[in-house]
Amino acid sequence: YKAIINGLNTLPLNVPPSGAVAGAYAVVDRTRGVWKAPANVSLNNVLEPVDTFTQTQLAALNIDTTAGKSINAIRSFTGKGVLVWGARTLAGNDNEWRYINVRRFYNMVEESVKKACEQFVFEPNDANTWVRVQAMIENFLSLQWRDGALQGATQEQAFQVAVGLGKTMNADDILNGRMIVQIAMAPVRPAEFIILRFEQKMPEA
Repeated sequence: YKAIINGLNTLPLNVPPSGAVAGAYAVVDRTRGVWKAPANVSLNNVLEPVDTFTQTQLAALNIDTTAGKSINAIRSFTGKGVLVWGARTLAGNDNEWRYINVRRFYNMVEESVKKACEQFVFEPNDANTWVRVQAMIENFLSLQWRDGALQGATQEQAFQVAVGLGKTMNADDILNGRMIVQIAMAPVRPAEFIILRFEQKMPEA
C-alpha cells in the first residue's frame, strides 16, 4: 500500500487492475444499474495497460472454447482512453451465468428478497402470508422490469413468482416451518428464465 501511495506521487506506476475495475463496476451500478454489463467502460486516470494483445489473443481471452473461462481484457483506444473490454465470467460454457451483469443482478435480487422476507419469520405459514410475500416480491421485480433489468413486453415474460402449498411446498414443509419461494427471472431474453429458489424459516405447524 505504501509503495502504491508513494508511486502515485511519482507517476506513472504499474498497479493491479482490480481497484480500477471495481471502481468501474461501482460507476455502472450507480449510473445505469447492476444489470448493465460493465463493459466498454472508461477507466479514468489510467494512462495505459501494461500489456497489449493481438486480435487472435483477444479472441482466445474472450472465449476459451475448451475450458469456457473468459478473461476481460483492458484495452487502450485512440480517442476513447483505456476501457474494460468485456463482461464475461469464468463460467463461459454456462448459458445462464456467462455474463457478469446477470450473475450480479441475480445476487442482488437474492439478497434483497431474502432480507425482505425476514419480516415474516414469526407469521403463520399460511395462504395469507404467502399472498403478502408474493405481492411484495412481485412489486419489487416490477420496478426492476420497468427500469430495464428484466426483458419482456409483459411482466409474465419478465418474471414469475410462486409460493404456496402445491406450488413450492408440500404438507411436510409447512409442518416443519419451511416457506419456499421460487422466482423466475428473464434478464437476457423474454421468457428465458433463470430460477431463484430459497427457503424462509417459519413457525412450525
